Amino acid sequence: MLHFKGGQILRLSVAFSCLLEQPILINKIRAGRSNPGLKPQHLAGIQLVKQMCNAITNGDRQNSCELTFQPKTLKLGNFNLNVNSQTAASIPLMIQSALPVAIFSNHNSSITMKGGTDVSFAPSMDYVKKVLFPIYKLFGVHCEALIHKRGFYPKGRGEVVLTVNPVTEYLKPIEIINFGGQPAIKGFVFISGPKHQNNKHNQIVQDIATAVKNKLNLSGYHKITIETEVGDSDGSGGSLVLVADTGNCLIGSSALYDMRKSTINSLTDEACDKLLLDLEVKSCIDPNALDNLIIFMALANGKSKVKCREITLHTKTAIYIAEQFTDAKFSIKQMEDGLNEIICEGIGLKTV
Repeated sequence: MLHFKGGQILRLSVAFSCLLEQPILINKIRAGRSNPGLKPQHLAGIQLVKQMCNAITNGDRQNSCELTFQPKTLKLGNFNLNVNSQTAASIPLMIQSALPVAIFSNHNSSITMKGGTDVSFAPSMDYVKKVLFPIYKLFGVHCEALIHKRGFYPKGRGEVVLTVNPVTEYLKPIEIINFGGQPAIKGFVFISGPKHQNNKHNQIVQDIATAVKNKLNLSGYHKITIETEVGDSDGSGGSLVLVADTGNCLIGSSALYDMRKSTINSLTDEACDKLLLDLEVKSCIDPNALDNLIIFMALANGKSKVKCREITLHTKTAIYIAEQFTDAKFSIKQMEDGLNEIICEGIGLKTV
């Protein structure tokens, strides 16, 4: 039995439950909050994984404070799934549940998700595509996400199609412990909203690109390219994603552009300051990426090693859940350079 106080525990638990065919009971869901129980963003991920393993569930409804999830055998063949949260539920967080399951099928998968592409308290879709997916590829995970439409709080209405190829027998262990050389930095900035505001938005993204280059130049980084995008959507919003490529590592950073309160300077400072902090200490991965790797490290066939500046609560929680469901063993050592080395002996889960 698990006590659920946040969405991360739920997402990882249903993924492990499906892959390992372990039934779970989660209670006290969001207990103590003014609006306890499951919300649309949680239900969307549950419904995805439920379809993938023909699970029998009870309590998978809005505001429920208890969920039972009893998986059957993981479906073989192509997943052609469609989930519409009817809200701005984070699509990147839906991917967090569905991707580990899809890669252990024996055929390609196509999953259409509708909700929020760039919302608070979740990675942005560009961060997922530009930072997480390339790192996942080191494990042998091959996937793509096509953003058909951006979606923002509160309406959502974004749409992403995730395509996934199955892994070849096992996930490979990874080793990301050597920083590499002077990084080349790529930036991706977009703003989306009503079409009649395109001219205004074009100017904003150009100003953001200039501000980012100026700030990074002042810190000694000069190999910088920025891509800009202006799109049409029902709601309005945007994001800035930065990716530093050292040859050995990809270090990411991101910030959301809130049309009501963000400024060019506030967005630039938030994304650049986080990136510069990791680059200064030669962290091999950014703290926000690390917790997303834990499930893959646990399932990989062998020993993985990663060096990171900070071990966040999300990473600690992901490790706890992985060790509850599997025999994977994690250890964390503080190195002489002040960084943390995370080591995991994975269980070598095999594809069906």
